[in-house]
Amino acid sequence: MNFDSADIIYYLRSGLEILIITVVSYYLLRALERISAGGKLRGVTVILAMVVIAWMGARAMQLHAITWLLQAGIGISTLVVAVVFQPELRRLFTRMGGIFPNQDLSSNAAVIGHLGEAISYMATRRIGALIVFERNDRLDDYVTSSQLDCEITTKVLTTIFWKDTPLHDGAMIIRGGRIAAAGVILPLTNNPEYRGLSGTRHRAGIGISEDTDALVLMISEETGIISMSDRGQFTTDLTRQDVELILTREFRAGGRRGQRTERLSPMPPNENEKEVKK
Repeated sequence: MNFDSADIIYYLRSGLEILIITVVSYYLLRALERISAGGKLRGVTVILAMVVIAWMGARAMQLHAITWLLQAGIGISTLVVAVVFQPELRRLFTRMGGIFPNQDLSSNAAVIGHLGEAISYMATRRIGALIVFERNDRLDDYVTSSQLDCEITTKVLTTIFWKDTPLHDGAMIIRGGRIAAAGVILPLTNNPEYRGLSGTRHRAGIGISEDTDALVLMISEETGIISMSDRGQFTTDLTRQDVELILTREFRAGGRRGQRTERLSPMPPNENEKEVKK
C-alpha cells in the first residue's frame, strides 16, 4: 500500500486529535474523581450508555419518533450533566483558577516553630483547633467574613482557640505568614466516606480542602489527636514532629505549590471514626 504526503498528514492529524482528546478526558476524569464525583460519574455514564444503545436500536428498527426523542435526549445531556455535577464543577473551576501561582508562600516558613509549639500545647490540653493554610486558591470569601490581621505567636494561637473565647468554634485562616481571619465558618464535606466523623471541626476541615487546595490542620477537643486534610484526603494521629516536617516541606520549598504534601500514616475512614470523635 502506497501513501502519499497527503495521506501521511491526514493520519498524523487524526492521531494528534485522538491523543489530545484522550489526554483531556483522562485528566478531566481524574479531577472529577478527586472531588468526590466518582459515583455520580459512573451513574451518569451508565444512563448515557443505555440511551445511546436504545437510540441505535430504535434507528435500526426505523422507529423514527423514538429515535428523534432519544437523539434529543442525548443533545440535552450536557445540561443534565451541568445540573448534576454543579458542586463538582464549581470545585473544578476553582482548582483551575489556581493553576498559576499568585503569591509567595515562603513567608509562612518563619512561623513554623510557633505553629508547632502551639499545636503541641493545644493537643496536650485538648484544646480544639482548626487551622487553614491558604495556598494557591484564594480564600477571600472566607477571610472577609471574619477578617483579622495578626502576627502568629504561640500565645495568640492558643488564645484564639481557648474554649471561652468568641472565635474558638470557627476556623483560623493563615495567609502570608499572618492570621488573616478567625472564627470562620467552613463548608462541611458531603463525602459519604467521612459521614462517620461526628465532629463538625473535622468535617469542615475536609470540606474546605475538597473545595480548594488549602492545607488544613485539626486538633480534636475530645481526644487531643492532631489530624490533617489535604485535597480531600484525611490523615490522623500526627505528632508535633510530623506537623513541623509537613509545614517545612510545604512552605520552605517556595515554588512547589502545586505538589501534594507527603502524607504520613494515612488511615481509612473507619479507623478515623474510632480515633477521632470530634
